[in-house]
Amino acid sequence: MKKIKKVGFILSSIVIIGLLCTSWNFDNDSAYSSILTFLSIIAGFSITALSIIATSDFSKELYSKESEKNNSLTLLHELIYIFKNSTLLFITTIILILLYEFLPELKQVLITIKSCQITVAILMKGIIWYLTILCFATFIYLLTTFSKFVLKSVSKK
Repeated sequence: MKKIKKVGFILSSIVIIGLLCTSWNFDNDSAYSSILTFLSIIAGFSITALSIIATSDFSKELYSKESEKNNSLTLLHELIYIFKNSTLLFITTIILILLYEFLPELKQVLITIKSCQITVAILMKGIIWYLTILCFATFIYLLTTFSKFVLKSVSKK
């Protein structure tokens, strides 16, 4: 079942990136500075939240409980994994935006689909927008998860 989900995620990602590079390709580069600011803030939030969890007494309790999904991990491992992957996604998107902004024009045509020519710049822009959408979804998931852990931590005191 996990392999089916992974394959489905990869295929849907390719389709969405393909759409972002062709029919959904707009001249929206001016939004990148706002996206960079937001991603920097949420990357800082995730690092701060992780440090709050690490210094709380509740982290000891999380470390003593086995994960329901994987019995070789504890709940603390699971939570750290979520925060680590989220932060890496945010930073990867930031780096890709910076590369797009500071690299010279990349007008080399990679592929032509119908009448759309996909260049390196268009592909990068499609990937950036896809990762930005993933970042928003991940941030909402991260915020929800963090708030649940905070509520559990407070209820234990």
